[in-house]
Amino acid sequence: MSKKVFVTGAKGLIGKETLKPLLDKGYEVFALTTGEIPSHYSEVTWIQGNLFDFETVKKIFEEIKPTHLLHLAWQTTGKFNDNINFDFLSASLNLLKTFKENGGEKVVIAGTYIEYAESAELLDEYKSPLNPQHIYGKCKNYLREIAELYCKSNGISFAWGRIFSAFGLESDLRRLTGDVMNSLFNDKTVEIRSGSLIRDYIYSKDVASAFVEILDSDKQGIFNISTGIATSIKDYVLTIAKLMKKENLVVFNEQASNQYKFVVGNNSRLRDELGWKPEYTIETALNEIIMFGKEKYNVKF
Repeated sequence: MSKKVFVTGAKGLIGKETLKPLLDKGYEVFALTTGEIPSHYSEVTWIQGNLFDFETVKKIFEEIKPTHLLHLAWQTTGKFNDNINFDFLSASLNLLKTFKENGGEKVVIAGTYIEYAESAELLDEYKSPLNPQHIYGKCKNYLREIAELYCKSNGISFAWGRIFSAFGLESDLRRLTGDVMNSLFNDKTVEIRSGSLIRDYIYSKDVASAFVEILDSDKQGIFNISTGIATSIKDYVLTIAKLMKKENLVVFNEQASNQYKFVVGNNSRLRDELGWKPEYTIETALNEIIMFGKEKYNVKF
C-alpha cells in the first residue's frame, strides 16, 4: 500500500531535514509552503498554500488523501505570547479534522519542552508535571489534549514529539546559534547573560530523524525528542567559539533570568521502543554548521 505523508513546516529548521529520511523510507512526500517552491528534493511534491486557508487545505487533502500527517508548522521565535498561537491552534485542529475526513491513518505533531513545569530532574513524558507559562506552550499543550482525544475517538494513530533545545543551520538571528555564529563570522563581540542555564541541545537533523522514526512506527503517545545530556549555555557558546577559534570575542555577563534553570529530557522511550539515538554530538553538529557558514560568509579561520 502506498504511504503518502503530508508535511507542514517542510522548509523550517526541522522540517527540511525530514524530507530525505521520509523519501528513503519509501514515502510519497507532499509538502506545504507559502513561499517559492524549493529547487531541492525534486522527488517531493511541493504545494503552495496557507495552513490558515481552510478551504484550500480541504481541497488539497481531498485530492491527495494522505495516509500520514507530519505537522511541524508553528511560528515560535519571538512569538511566545502572540495571538498567532491561537491561529495555529485553530488551523491545526482543522488540519486534523480534514486528515480524518480523507482517510488519514497516522498523525505525528510537534510539541515542545515548554509544556513542562520547571524541574531539577530529567523531564519524563508521563511522570513530570505540566505547567506551560506562555500562550505558545499553553496552545501546544491544549492541542495535544484535543488531538489525542480526537484521534482516539476516530481510530487514528497519534503521536506527539516534545522538542527540546533544537539547533541547526539557522538564519533567524533571534535564535542563539544563528546570533552567535553571525556575530563571530563578522568578528563582533558576543555577550551572554544567562550562561548558567542548563539545556538539552539537539541537532535539527537528529530531531528530524526521531520524528520520521516515530511516524514510521506503530508507536503512539508522547515522546521526548532530546539527548538526555545537560549542557550549560556557557559551554555551548564556548564550543561554537572554540571551533571558530574566536573565544576572545565571547563575553559572559551573568544576570538573573526568569527562564527555567534546568531543562533536560529523558529520551528512554525513543531509545528503548524505537532503537533511536542521536547521530551527532554538539561538536560534530556545530562543525557541520560552521562549514556551511564559512562558505556563506567566505571566511577562513
